[in-house]
Amino acid sequence: MIISVYCSGSIAKRASDEKKLCWSDVERLEVAKGAAPAEVVFLNPDDPITDPGNTLGQFGRDMYQVVVATAAIVDARDRRGIGIGVEMSAAALFGTTIIVVAPPNSKYRADELEYRGALVRVYVHPHVAAVADDFLSAGELLPRLAADKASEAHHMPDVLDEAITEYRDNVLPCDLPMLEALQRLRPEPR
Repeated sequence: MIISVYCSGSIAKRASDEKKLCWSDVERLEVAKGAAPAEVVFLNPDDPITDPGNTLGQFGRDMYQVVVATAAIVDARDRRGIGIGVEMSAAALFGTTIIVVAPPNSKYRADELEYRGALVRVYVHPHVAAVADDFLSAGELLPRLAADKASEAHHMPDVLDEAITEYRDNVLPCDLPMLEALQRLRPEPR
């Protein structure tokens, strides 16, 4: 079984992001170990593209990867921004399984949370469906959740369709990491 994973989380954009928790080989190895014996193909939004100035194409690449992915694993070890929320919303819209790595008593998950004057026990952020303590646990969830991936077609908003079309038509032909991932996901007939 081959499972594709979109690595959703912060990307180190500048030198000051050096201490930011981001996806790395360590997290990918843990996911792959947890998912074994299934093979995992990682779709990395931080792989370079030939024209980083094509922001619509860059956004389209992220959305294309979310569409192609069996699951999006969201790194929620720290507070995340609007981009991650967009990726999670798009994954839900496209029927892509979402697994959120949120350690106990972190920003998006708490044993107890005082919220609007009430004490909530076993709080999990309302946008989180499947939650895992760590990347190994997320990998362990993959084979079961991959089998449940929604197969029904969803209506794609115009802005996402335009971005994906821009990426597919103008960026994908030169996007070697993504072309390699697609080749692994759709091998040539034997």
